[in-house]
Amino acid sequence: MYPIKEVPVEAEALTDWLYQRFVEKEELLNHFYAKGSFPPQDGQKEVASRPMILDPVWLCVVQSIAFASGYAWYSVLHPLTPSRASGCGR
Repeated sequence: MYPIKEVPVEAEALTDWLYQRFVEKEELLNHFYAKGSFPPQDGQKEVASRPMILDPVWLCVVQSIAFASGYAWYSVLHPLTPSRASGCGR
C-alpha cells in the first residue's frame, strides 16, 4: 500500500511512478513463479505458509446449516404466497 501523499499529481511524474509499480509487480510475480511464494515483507525472515486443508466434517456442518436455513425460509415464505391452483382454468 502506498500513502496518497506519495502518488504524484503531475502527468509525467505519475507515469514514471506507475511504471515503477509495474516493475515491482513483475518482480514479485517472477519470484512467485520461480519459488512458489511471494518474497517476505520487510522485517519478516521467511514467508509463513501452511497447506490448505478442507475438513469434510466442517464442510458437512456448513452445508447442513445452509440447507436447514433454506428450508426454514421456504417454510416461512411459502404459506405467504397465493395459491396458483385455485386460479387455473378460470
